[in-house]
Amino acid sequence: MKEKLTKLIWSAAAIIMVALIVLACSPYYFRSNYNNANKLLHETKNLETKPFLKAHLKNGDVFILFDKWQVDTIRNCVTGNGVRYDFNRQKKFEGNFSIVSDSVAIYETNTKIEGAEAERIALLSLLAGVDVVIGVICITTPKACFGSCPTFYINENDNFHYADAEGFSNAIAPSLEYGDIDALNNKRLTDNTFSITMKNEALETHCVNDVKLFAYPRKANERIYHTRQDDFYLCENTYKLTNAIGNEGNVTSLLRNDDKVERFSLADENNLRTKEEVYLTYDNVENTDDLGLIASFRQTLLTTYLFYSAMGYMGDQVGDIFASIERKKYKEETISSVYKELGDIDVYVWDNKKSNWNFQGGWNETGPIAFNHQMLPLKTISSSKNVKVKLVMNKGLWRLDYLALTNIRKKVTPIELSPDQILNKGKIDPDALLSINDPGKYLVSMPGSMYKFNFTLPEKNQDYELFLYSKGYYLEWMRAHWIKDKDLLALKHMIENPKQYLKRETKSYKRYEIQMEQEFWNSKIDPQIFSYYEN
Repeated sequence: MKEKLTKLIWSAAAIIMVALIVLACSPYYFRSNYNNANKLLHETKNLETKPFLKAHLKNGDVFILFDKWQVDTIRNCVTGNGVRYDFNRQKKFEGNFSIVSDSVAIYETNTKIEGAEAERIALLSLLAGVDVVIGVICITTPKACFGSCPTFYINENDNFHYADAEGFSNAIAPSLEYGDIDALNNKRLTDNTFSITMKNEALETHCVNDVKLFAYPRKANERIYHTRQDDFYLCENTYKLTNAIGNEGNVTSLLRNDDKVERFSLADENNLRTKEEVYLTYDNVENTDDLGLIASFRQTLLTTYLFYSAMGYMGDQVGDIFASIERKKYKEETISSVYKELGDIDVYVWDNKKSNWNFQGGWNETGPIAFNHQMLPLKTISSSKNVKVKLVMNKGLWRLDYLALTNIRKKVTPIELSPDQILNKGKIDPDALLSINDPGKYLVSMPGSMYKFNFTLPEKNQDYELFLYSKGYYLEWMRAHWIKDKDLLALKHMIENPKQYLKRETKSYKRYEIQMEQEFWNSKIDPQIFSYYEN
């Protein structure tokens, strides 16, 4: 299931994203053609803007409401004055409208969503230009702006260059919602209570449908590992790396310990899809039966750059394409494109008898923030105590922290635990708990939000391996500076000829690559000092 979702959602990122820029203080002069009206919405250079709301209907029509619009919670509709355009973007009517919420595929707006509007509108709203309004600056390198799905921290005061989990990283639209599992790689537990804090540290709307804790009891010499296929295995023994060689030479010290000291490379100077290899050696493996390869890894900012480039290429038409995705107009093969070309971390094991490399499978988890802790069960190999592994991956795409071997004992099923309590910036929030425990509701998290989830484990004085399950989707906000990059031909090239596109885009990315890291982390929102609702 996860492989299919990753393929679909990774690739969806190549052609979509969100929302509009701001509306000028001058009067509205909409012409009959939708494109002219849409252009007017995006051409303002003023910081003081008039609010607007665009409603993309499931049947393809579009409403543009301006000046004032309201949410009627009784009739479950939005009312306001504006213009309606049909599927062909020709003007149909102008005047007062009442738009039934269930008929809307996606909204776009440039104003903050609060009060009665929050729950009904925010779940489907693409926000635009609000980065200027709320004072978050990411101007010098706009394609390096911090972006993330919900981030989770065992220590709520952590706010540096990684998180303990990164929820539903690929769910960038309502129709792409899914459940994601992350290993927390937790230390030994001494109490039967556990807490984890969810933060919104980016200019995004996070729509969280569920958060659960998966737990399985473990002894001192045992670990439980999670696979790409969402299976869980009880394992014993750990065989540490003896030697590791990359293109740059010996990297054993970077990959031997689970210490967040990473090995990574820069992208190739001639082609962004160039592959590289890392060779691993494990000596004195006492038991070669049922081996698994443990890995701790995450991505670099290459996919972030490509993702934001696609958004910029859409320009003032990004909302229309986003709505088309929600109406499932695009087929999976249409939206595969550029990310599929970058590929997985492919794993091979050397077969001494046949003297060749035997393909085992691989990993592919989106996100540059949290480390992914996963295990790959290895197929039958020779009985030699010397095990050799080869990793083949896209150069400049992956950050590797730790690689070790283990023995798989059995497949297990963890216990699922729902939160007992949720705190909203230190205060008990019963409404948040009701939303998380109700499958039909969402907890809407805006920039600067911080929710602490408290769980009770089944037994005292029992250690558990913990995994976080989170389900939902998120909506990236459109930065004002991205809109200037509108280039529909470049987007077409990215989709239809990704191999050529990645080669052509190499020089542009290389100009960003070095400075992106610092700018990315510097533009992260700190929930301790910022709140969307207080700005």
